[in-house]
Amino acid sequence: MKKRFSQLAHEKMEHGEVQAAQLKGLIQSVMPEMEQAFVQDLSHISTAAVYAGNMAVDRIEHLRDNLYRCDYSYDWHIAWTCSGTQEAGRVTEKVRFTLNDGGEVEFKFLKFDV
Repeated sequence: MKKRFSQLAHEKMEHGEVQAAQLKGLIQSVMPEMEQAFVQDLSHISTAAVYAGNMAVDRIEHLRDNLYRCDYSYDWHIAWTCSGTQEAGRVTEKVRFTLNDGGEVEFKFLKFDV
């Protein structure tokens, strides 16, 4: 998944912690339009678990060169209709991404084929 940030298009890229802090704000600001791509398979919780919103970018870490890691979290819930009970929780995930000179971010999600 790719996302271009026009705010970064004409900047000289100085990769590091300062850039990571700027990226955190930029990614969080566009998260509503990208959140479905960030929701991972919740079957490790339950096959009945579903995304419940509240997606947040918790941290951006500069790894090396133009490679970064985004730590993020979101809520899930399960409505057990048979018993009338509900369960809820929060899951944390990580995704690596690269930042290219034109302000383009490319997220590298791990996807498992079943």
